[in-house]
Amino acid sequence: MIWFFERKGTHLRCEVRSIVEGDRYELVITDADGIERVESFTNSNDLAKRTLELEIQWARDGWNGPHMRFL
Repeated sequence: MIWFFERKGTHLRCEVRSIVEGDRYELVITDADGIERVESFTNSNDLAKRTLELEIQWARDGWNGPHMRFL
């Protein structure tokens, strides 16, 4: 699943990747300047908590979204 956030004509991308083995996930965040960072999680609950934290922070920073895109 991919989310996009927009602020003043720039975009931030947030993607969740499921890892084949077990209940593991990667949260891939691509900043407006193209820099990518990856956070890893061993369960979906921790991933959901982190995603919510980021959405709240980004809203405070003036980002609009999330706008979703399903793969």
